[in-house]
Amino acid sequence: MRALLVAFATTVAAGLLTGCSSSTPATELVVGDCVQMGGPPDRPEAAEAACGSAESNYKVVAVFSGSADSAQQCPSDVDSYYSMRGSFSDSRTTVCLDIDWVVGGCMSIDTESGSDPARVDCGDAQAPRRQRATQILADVANADQCASGVGYPYEERDFTVCVEDVT
Repeated sequence: MRALLVAFATTVAAGLLTGCSSSTPATELVVGDCVQMGGPPDRPEAAEAACGSAESNYKVVAVFSGSADSAQQCPSDVDSYYSMRGSFSDSRTTVCLDIDWVVGGCMSIDTESGSDPARVDCGDAQAPRRQRATQILADVANADQCASGVGYPYEERDFTVCVEDVT
């Protein structure tokens, strides 16, 4: 299950992006901020959003700046990232992102369509691949510890988001 999410995140992030349009510049985001990511993979758009709100789909977990490939500094288990390069220099800012899960709330995680995760009403039968976050386990990176047996383990940072499929 985690492998699917990582593959999805790679598609969404599409590697290091240069000149991407963004209503909230990467340089203005800090750890703990939440954003609504959207747009095509080659030109993602980020807009700051209240964490847990209907608009928010990612939470900033790290920000790196420098002239090197700063995306490689993100934890290996982040759900997505995006990078921006300065227009007049080689400096880059990379924002490392996790899905903004809310225990009891649902997200549509549709890896097949290549769309960004989206917060949805758990009862919305039109939303594809709805998953409800049931708990977030600290110091455990193993979905087998989830009551549902389904979850997203974050091995490097040692936590697991337990989910259940909503049908």
